[in-house]
Amino acid sequence: MRASELLGAMKDEMRFLVFLAVIAVVGFIFFKPIKAHFADLFPDKATEEERQFVGTVTERNPRIEEIQRVLKDLGFYRGVVDGKMGKETRSALMLFQKKNNIDATGKADSKTLNELQKQTYRSKNSSPPLRKKQDSSGQKVSYDIKTIQSLLKDAGFYKSEIDGKMGPLTVKAIKRFQKSRNLKESGVMNVKTWEELKKYEPGR
Repeated sequence: MRASELLGAMKDEMRFLVFLAVIAVVGFIFFKPIKAHFADLFPDKATEEERQFVGTVTERNPRIEEIQRVLKDLGFYRGVVDGKMGKETRSALMLFQKKNNIDATGKADSKTLNELQKQTYRSKNSSPPLRKKQDSSGQKVSYDIKTIQSLLKDAGFYKSEIDGKMGPLTVKAIKRFQKSRNLKESGVMNVKTWEELKKYEPGR
């Protein structure tokens, strides 16, 4: 093979390698957004439930802020409570899910949110309807969701079945109640919300 032919072959090979490198770079840049786009078009159950119960996760969200606070109280989250669903929050959710035998998706689905509600630590200034539970990390409490639903119904904010499940209708009822009391509309039964809601207990 002549030197000129060899040089031409080497140049062709170099062009091919450069072409492959460009394809690889372009694929790396655009693959994730495309994958994310398809994930948005065809969300799995956990993602769909997260959207339903939490709302947007691409920007600051008071609902995420409440989730971070609960995870922090329970010892699963050590990051900043900023209301953003970042890697640390996802990791904390996965740890919490594994600990409580829930599919470790890292998504705030209905099972995860219900369990977070149940394991909210007792506050010194609150006395919500509780079932006491002792474990190695100290005393935890479990909110009685049926009682919360019943009080929300008495207050005129919940009109569905009292089933003891923290479903979307219950979350919406809590948000409406919080809005009526000028509280942060998180949909989470926190101390301030309970202080207002317990005024509807019979005999008060």
